[in-house]
Amino acid sequence: MRRQSEPSGSRRARPYAVLMRDAWAWLVRHPWETDVALAAAILVISLGETTADPLIGVVSLALAATVLVRRKYPVEAFAVAAAVAATQVAYGLSPGGGYLVGAFQPTTADIVLAVLLYTLAVQTPPRTSVAGLGACIALSAIAIERWRPAHSQHPLDSILGAAALLGSVSLTAWVVGESIAYRHRAASYASLEARAAQLESERDAQARIAAAAERARELEVRRARAVDQSAARLRRIERDLHDGAQVRLAALAMTLGEIKENLQSATDPAGDGGRTQMLIGAAHRNAKETLAELRDLARGIHPPVLDHGIGPALDSLAETSAVPVGLTLDVKHRPSPAIEAIAYFCAAELLANVTKHAGASKAEISVASDSDGFEMTVSDDGLGQARLSPEGGLEGLLERVQTVDGQLTIDSPAGGPTRVTVSLPGHA
Repeated sequence: MRRQSEPSGSRRARPYAVLMRDAWAWLVRHPWETDVALAAAILVISLGETTADPLIGVVSLALAATVLVRRKYPVEAFAVAAAVAATQVAYGLSPGGGYLVGAFQPTTADIVLAVLLYTLAVQTPPRTSVAGLGACIALSAIAIERWRPAHSQHPLDSILGAAALLGSVSLTAWVVGESIAYRHRAASYASLEARAAQLESERDAQARIAAAAERARELEVRRARAVDQSAARLRRIERDLHDGAQVRLAALAMTLGEIKENLQSATDPAGDGGRTQMLIGAAHRNAKETLAELRDLARGIHPPVLDHGIGPALDSLAETSAVPVGLTLDVKHRPSPAIEAIAYFCAAELLANVTKHAGASKAEISVASDSDGFEMTVSDDGLGQARLSPEGGLEGLLERVQTVDGQLTIDSPAGGPTRVTVSLPGHA
């Protein structure tokens, strides 16, 4: 297919627009070079007038200097240029034509004033730029009034043309400057709004984070209270079993034993007394077995040895273990009862695993406790390869430890040794 050719005018207009856009972008990126070029242009324009009076070059140099400093001192630069223009109007123009003072002949003051008015509109508040616009229009009107008698042949057309030219130049410079200033202000306001929205979002996020942190602290306090209360209830149940049911069963067993002994001495086993003695003997055995089960149950709920601290409790475990156990204690700060109970049951389960599965000849328990937390390591020289498995003993220990945000670490390569480290907080 043949492409439809574009009109030649549009092909020429596009590069021109791109050229102007690139030129404006260069001017914006290089403000100092732009001002130097503009000041140089002003001096070049005024060179043709220096033949009438060399001092015109001095005035033009002063005007060029205002262009160089206009970005840093916009109000001061405009005031200097306006003063030069006012002096030119007062002493450079003669009402009857010609010039009163040659050095103040009209040079490039109109151009410089337009440039500085544009700068004033861009960089200063609207009140200041409007005052500058009023000063320019006033100077133009005074200049036209002083210039009018010298052109009395065509007063109306000349005066209107001059007024339109000078007023339009000043007004155009001010409008362009104000439009750019408006764009800058709009961009600044948009940036401020975006920043305000961002700050509001960050503040909301911080408020949510603070609320979440407060909620987490509240949950931690509640959990610690629940764990401590649970440990206290378990201790109370153990005491109730020990002081209540165990005592009564012990008394029952003793009574049955005494009755059994009396029957053995007074009754012939072949008669009915023998039957009674047999039943009492069975009741005696059941009472002693129930008493033993209650002792084990109470010890599992809360070992009484823990009332004296984690050290004596672990020492008791080491003494009753089938495998020789070494114990190293460094307890600078006693943990809470709930933490001690968790550590005790972990040690008991790990020593049971050493006895049943490890094939070890010895084991070691090392404990370190301070205000930062509690750490216990149980190691053995067995076969190794201890792993977490569903519904296994180590899995149960992990769940028990995690209830207080603790950690269970297992290092058990094939061939041993095995090291299991239990890390717990000082308080639940």
